[in-house]
Amino acid sequence: MKPNATTPKQNGGNILIREMELEDLPIVYSLGEELFTASEWPNLYRTWDQYELVNLFAGDGEFCLVAEKDDQIVGFALGSLIEKRHNSWRYGYLEWLGVSPALNRSGLGSRLFNRLTELFIESGCRMMLVDTEEENHPALNFFRKHGF
Repeated sequence: MKPNATTPKQNGGNILIREMELEDLPIVYSLGEELFTASEWPNLYRTWDQYELVNLFAGDGEFCLVAEKDDQIVGFALGSLIEKRHNSWRYGYLEWLGVSPALNRSGLGSRLFNRLTELFIESGCRMMLVDTEEENHPALNFFRKHGF
């Protein structure tokens, strides 16, 4: 674990950002289902489903992070590494970023994003890709704040 993987919160709890483990899959899926529902985002061009989550974990597990507070998963960042056959560059792709609504605007999304960015850089990525719905103004503002 990195020295600043935990950050004390004002209420005395700690948040740990760590690599996702197999037993985390059902909890991460449930949180994602709560955050990325069709009723909330009817034009979502990708589907949050078990198949995608399992494939990300199986294929790029080292880029699947969870945030844990008081032994509860409260957020996640799921990414993948993209390598093109005729291109020497590696790309990091943030596929899903989710934080429990109770912790919105707490800085947890930024912590997950920054840790995933570090992992991409450590893996030799030269560029990071993100995307979101054009109507998702909170996400657009978040990504602008992080230099996109």
